[in-house]
Amino acid sequence: MDRIGEISSENSYSFPLEASDAKYIRFHLGGTIVKCLVINLDRSVDRLAAVAVEFSRIGVAFERVAGVDAATGVPFVAPPLTDAEICCFLSHRRCWQIIADGPDRYGVVFEDDVVFSHDAGAMLADDTWVPRDADVVKLETFFGGVRIGNRHIRVKNGYSATRLFGQHLGSCGYVLSKAAAEKLLTNTKRLKAPVDLALFSPNQMSAARNTTYQLTPALCAQAHFFAGDRPASLIQLVPRPHITKRLINRISVEATRTFGFLRNRAFFATEKVDAVPLRLPLARS
Repeated sequence: MDRIGEISSENSYSFPLEASDAKYIRFHLGGTIVKCLVINLDRSVDRLAAVAVEFSRIGVAFERVAGVDAATGVPFVAPPLTDAEICCFLSHRRCWQIIADGPDRYGVVFEDDVVFSHDAGAMLADDTWVPRDADVVKLETFFGGVRIGNRHIRVKNGYSATRLFGQHLGSCGYVLSKAAAEKLLTNTKRLKAPVDLALFSPNQMSAARNTTYQLTPALCAQAHFFAGDRPASLIQLVPRPHITKRLINRISVEATRTFGFLRNRAFFATEKVDAVPLRLPLARS
């Protein structure tokens, strides 16, 4: 791997660790170092520079995954998804394929507008804290109300993992198991919803089949939630249109929701929170 500011042929980035970063080295010894994949469009050079700075601040290496760009043409149509949503979904599928083909039990997927909490590096250093039955762990908060489990499992550094039962928007950061990546690739060959709903909505069968956790407090959020001059991600910019669901679609949604609740035993032991908090301070100057 190359040092910050240099791009290797594998699109991988790493950062020299100083003596103050010894805590990250210690965590490396306890488990498998997880691969962090960052989706970035070829034309978004400013976004790549910004996310490289963000990762350098937490002392974590990442691998760039070239995003599918709607500006260069969409390979197919998938109503009601917009062109941007299709390309965003296909970009995430590229990451899932890398995780599915790789040797590690887990990988982590980020979009290039991610903003980290100050101690995110320690959590991303290895996978020892990930619940063993987890298919997906959402690292992000969208600062909206969400239903989670009321059993909080302490994992590391004051963070806890709890089951995610309600819809939680955003696909800016999540841990994905190799087994779940394989399932998602199979179950999303036909795109039916934006990628964050496919991952984190109980109305989608692709999400209902997974055992999904929420990290609390969250490890990251999208840059647009914070003031500053950081350039916005171009991965998905077009607002979602309002779609009037037909009766058959509403029946399908309710059937999927019921399946997910039964599979995940989500009728009991849950709580509604106004928002999943993000640990402060952020890893920004």
